[in-house]
Amino acid sequence: MRSGTSWSSIAAVLLAFSLGDARETVTIVDSAGRRLQVPRPVRRMVVLNTDAAEVICALGGEEAIVGVSEFVAESEFLRKLGDRSSVGRWNSPSYERIVELEPEVVIAYGRHPGGELEEKLEPAGIKVARIDCYKIGTLLQDVEVLGRMLGREEEAEELIGFYRKYLKMIKQRLERIRPEDRIRVYVESYTELTSVAEGSGGHEICSEAGGINIAGGEPVPYPKVSPEWVLEQNPQVIVKAVSSSSVPFGYGGGDVEMLEALRRDIMNRPGWEEMDAVRKGRVYLISSEIWAGPRAVVGIAYMAKWFYPEVFEDLDPEAIHREYLERFLGLEYKGAFVWPEWSGKSTPSSSSGR
Repeated sequence: MRSGTSWSSIAAVLLAFSLGDARETVTIVDSAGRRLQVPRPVRRMVVLNTDAAEVICALGGEEAIVGVSEFVAESEFLRKLGDRSSVGRWNSPSYERIVELEPEVVIAYGRHPGGELEEKLEPAGIKVARIDCYKIGTLLQDVEVLGRMLGREEEAEELIGFYRKYLKMIKQRLERIRPEDRIRVYVESYTELTSVAEGSGGHEICSEAGGINIAGGEPVPYPKVSPEWVLEQNPQVIVKAVSSSSVPFGYGGGDVEMLEALRRDIMNRPGWEEMDAVRKGRVYLISSEIWAGPRAVVGIAYMAKWFYPEVFEDLDPEAIHREYLERFLGLEYKGAFVWPEWSGKSTPSSSSGR
C-alpha cells in the first residue's frame, strides 16, 4: 500500500513537472520597465488594477481572473467579475488571501502597491506584473502585453485598432489648427484647485484633445493652484474631473442637481465671473470613468469637441463610447459621463434652474 501510494505520488509529481516544463512562456516588459517571463497563456491571475481588469475583459480573458481588489469586485461596470474572490484594497491587499488563490501572476499598477508586493509574493512563486492601462500614451502597449500574456493577440490587435482609428482622426483634424488658435484650458482634478501637469493622465488627454493646459509646465504631476492664479491665466475652457465616489456620475447614472450645483460652485468662485471660460459658459464636468484608462479615448473625443466645436462638429463621442461598450464588453450603453452636455441625444430636464 505504501509502495503504491509512493509511486502514485511520484507519478503525479513527474506529470506536473513535465506539463510545467512543456508550458510555453512569454517575455514581457511591464510598466515598471522590467523584463518578466510569464506563462502563456496565464491561467490564473489576481488583478488589483481596475483598468487592467477592464482591458482583460475587453479581450475576453476574464476566465483567467481568480481574484480581484475590492474596488473591482464592487464595480457595477465590471459586474461580470463580481463573483471573484476579493483580496482587499488595490493598494494594500491581503497577501495571505492572494497566496491562497494560487495565482500564477498578480497584475498591479506601476507604482502601487509598493515593493512589498514583490517581497511578499515572489518567494511563493507568484509573478508580479505591473501594467498600468490608465495612461493614454502607453495604453496600446499595455493592451498588447496583456494580449500576449493571455494568448489573445488577435483580440488585442482589434482593440488597438479601435483606439488608433479615433486617435488618428482627432490628431489629423487638430493639425489644421494654428498654434496661436489653440484653446487654453484649466483642468481641475478630483480635488478642488488641484490641477494636472506633465506626468499625469489628465495632462495627457488634454494634450491629445488639442488643449493647452495652463498648468502643464508645473514641476509636479498634480500641482495645487490658487484661484487668483487661475483667474490671471484666464483660460478659455474649464474641465473638472469628477469621481463617482463624490457625486453619482458614470455608468450607474448621474445626479443632475448635484452635477449642476458643482458646476455652479466652480463658476461662482470669487472673481471667476471675469474669466473667459465662465463668461462664455464653457465649464464642463467629466466622469472619472472616461477621464483615464481604457475609455480615455471617449474623454478625448468629448474634450476635442468642447475645445473646437466647429472642427469636430460631426464627431459623436457617445457613439464611440457605445461602440466600445457593445463591441468589446458586451454591455449596453447607459449612464451619464459629461455635464452639461449629457451623454445622450438630449439633456434631461433639471430643477437646477439651468
